[in-house]
Amino acid sequence: MLKVKTPCSSANIGPGFDCMGIAFDIYNEFTFEKSDKNAYEGFAEKYCNDNNLVYKSYKTATEMLGKTPFSLKIGFKGEIPAARGLGSSSTCIVAGVAAAYHFAGVDYTKNDIAKIAGIIEGHPDNVAACVYGGFVDTVFVEDDGQEKLLAEKFHIDESFNFYVLIPDFELSTKQSREVLPKSFPITTAKKNIANIPLLIRAFERGDCELLKFASEDWLHQPYRGGIIPEFFDICKQARELGACAVFLSGAGPTILVVSAKEIGDGLKKVAADKQNVWTLKKVNVDFDGLKIEK
Repeated sequence: MLKVKTPCSSANIGPGFDCMGIAFDIYNEFTFEKSDKNAYEGFAEKYCNDNNLVYKSYKTATEMLGKTPFSLKIGFKGEIPAARGLGSSSTCIVAGVAAAYHFAGVDYTKNDIAKIAGIIEGHPDNVAACVYGGFVDTVFVEDDGQEKLLAEKFHIDESFNFYVLIPDFELSTKQSREVLPKSFPITTAKKNIANIPLLIRAFERGDCELLKFASEDWLHQPYRGGIIPEFFDICKQARELGACAVFLSGAGPTILVVSAKEIGDGLKKVAADKQNVWTLKKVNVDFDGLKIEK
């Protein structure tokens, strides 16, 4: 039996659209066993078929490795809510790719898993944070005609506190991408680019004041925030409590709050005052990422 444990991830950190992500200590766990036919345990009924994302990712990755996929019994136990911007689909993809390497008998590194998972997902920010853990920046590049995934981990000062506000409604990535403009003025792109190294430095130093400015984004949050009920109001109130930064987690609708002091009690009151149900969780950075037990 193969056991795989994957952390959740929050992507698009501030100005790091489609390239930066942080892993946190909310997990999905998967088990894989060879079987006479495909079987699914622990999944919601609608995922108990061969359109299951874990199996589809395993099958796609196995074929990319030039091998023939086996039938599998796949077990699932999950804490990460689906369609909330916390990388639940990425954990399924990463687990499926890890299983593909294992059952194909092919040696692999974490970069190998993150690369194929990023190709399947279409962007590498969530999957790389899930695989590597910590605060990760990623990009696909071409090297001698071969596609490579570059991934770099950066330090996060231990003084920061992280909170996620998870609503009782879903938002699909497709829906959240449809509201984005097809093009941006070059001045807008330059502002996002300029903030990325400042964001990294702010996290490294534990610099709350710098993070307030470095976390500003002009590419996705102003547009996605408009389709998420109560988003801008929560952002305003979190900053009034002393938050250093407030991000959409991934494509939303979960909201990630970063602070230099404990503001959990205040955030609970903010959440309780809203029309929708928002569940507050204090989370810790997961620095290890993907764990595989053979």
